[in-house]
Amino acid sequence: MGSDSGQGYEHSALCHSSDQELLASALPFVNGGVGAGDTVVVALSRARIDLVLAELDRPDAVTVMPIESHYSRPASAIKSYRDLFAASLDGAGSVRVLGELPIAAMAEEWDAWARYEAAVNRAFAEFPVRTMCTYDTRVLSRADVDDVLSTHPLIASPTGAHPRNPGYVDPSSFLARPQRAEPDPLQHTPPAVELTNPSPSVARRAVAAVSTLAPGELEDLVVSVSEVVTNAHAHGIAPVEVRVWAQPGHTVVTVRDSGPGPTNPFAGLIPEPGDYGGGYGLWIAHQVCTSVLHTRDATGFTIRLTMGTPA
Repeated sequence: MGSDSGQGYEHSALCHSSDQELLASALPFVNGGVGAGDTVVVALSRARIDLVLAELDRPDAVTVMPIESHYSRPASAIKSYRDLFAASLDGAGSVRVLGELPIAAMAEEWDAWARYEAAVNRAFAEFPVRTMCTYDTRVLSRADVDDVLSTHPLIASPTGAHPRNPGYVDPSSFLARPQRAEPDPLQHTPPAVELTNPSPSVARRAVAAVSTLAPGELEDLVVSVSEVVTNAHAHGIAPVEVRVWAQPGHTVVTVRDSGPGPTNPFAGLIPEPGDYGGGYGLWIAHQVCTSVLHTRDATGFTIRLTMGTPA
């Protein structure tokens, strides 16, 4: 049973409220993959990795992936999984992934990761891959669980069958909903820089002049700002307004124009050429920035780029 694409990707949600419920569905999924000769990846917290491995028929036959490093940013997680699938499927076979998101990611950036779960239905559609995404309902809100059920075409079951999920929402529709737009704490203070219609080079220099980020982070942020400002001039509606806030180890940049923003709901998450913001520039920003937020209102479209963490 495949995803909505019909191209082989099976994306299941396992919502559990105990270790026993987790194991009841996860063990048949993992053992079945090992028995079929699949590449099997277990990407869980350390405690849950130990829990699952202790019960497997052949724990030596699975690959363990540390989730804290893998799930740093949604777009980079999509890329690293695509790279993994391409390498694992060189020739034949299929892949199974038993995974979960880090608690910190769910607590601090739930909206971004819910969008990730929607986007992978297209991003992985070409691969013969099965993923079982595990979610502990003891640490999720009702709204979070609703998002999980909206983004997974299939529901995991202890029987090994993964029936279709009647609550699944088409990814394009899910991604078209407004992103949650809580202000960064720095945005409650006056910006260090305000520019109107700057060229990309002027915007780059302005960010570099006020930011105290480490050199590597600063370089990534400057490149991202340049790409976003270029997109705003090329595809948006003037004026293009750039604001920068900075404190030690933390910089926030907003780029706003009077246009409607990208028409491609996957913009930034999947590198697909398209309308405003739908190509590689915004995708690069999503790869390297700590977070990227897209917001629209009646007067225009804003991209917020954040690098580093608040002091």
